[in-house]
Amino acid sequence: MNKINNKKSTKKTGKFFTIFTLVISFGLCIALADLFSGLITVGNFSSNASFKNSAFSTYAVSIYSTTNKQTANEFAKKIQATNGAGYVWQDGEKFQIIASIYIEENDAKKVAENITNSGQFTASVFEITFSEIKINSSYNTQEKAVLNNAINMFKTAYSSLYDISVSLDTAISTETQCKLSIANLQSEISKAKADFEALLNHKLTQNLLKLKLNLNSLSTLTQQLIDHTATDQSFSSKIKYNYTELLHIHQTQTTQLKSV
Repeated sequence: MNKINNKKSTKKTGKFFTIFTLVISFGLCIALADLFSGLITVGNFSSNASFKNSAFSTYAVSIYSTTNKQTANEFAKKIQATNGAGYVWQDGEKFQIIASIYIEENDAKKVAENITNSGQFTASVFEITFSEIKINSSYNTQEKAVLNNAINMFKTAYSSLYDISVSLDTAISTETQCKLSIANLQSEISKAKADFEALLNHKLTQNLLKLKLNLNSLSTLTQQLIDHTATDQSFSSKIKYNYTELLHIHQTQTTQLKSV
């Protein structure tokens, strides 16, 4: 009887060790791939004097795709446990489980290739497009500048959080240092919100109201990261999840708000 129990115990230990190894190796795969793909700088998203926000694309690394939302949600939890975003992005009739998102297609392809080569998952890349939001010529120069800054804040936030995520995953920065950087980003968002309210609250159209509410959502997502404590989702995963969420919000508004 003791021999049988010992065999069962050995099997359970071996199974746990295998799962643990997969989790650690997947997390390292994303972290190292991110490091060698290079950092994105906020300068890539700087606004210009004509107050235009150009259309752009990002490239998501998808770990799994399914037409069943419940299955997608369950699989997403597994990806979050490996420090991936584990964000369920609806793409037509399919639900894509995203691990991370990149501004350069080649960077996303390198990460997907590394993940696939690790033998854990078969990763793929899909493009997420963001349309230009035109700013109405009826606004004065100061109002246009404030509107342009508010729209571009979503791209700026993604860029900053991406860099912070990489610095955390590669142990360049501690969680405390990352939260300080996120607090600085939150200050930028708060200023964009304050400027928007000061100049445009008295002339809110339906589209301006949507933009204002989305700015509030952006601020909430950032504050969640500052307030993050030990939960079932790691800080690394939560950063990736929230920057994916803010990009989803921005894609929706660029689709709905052709102009403001």
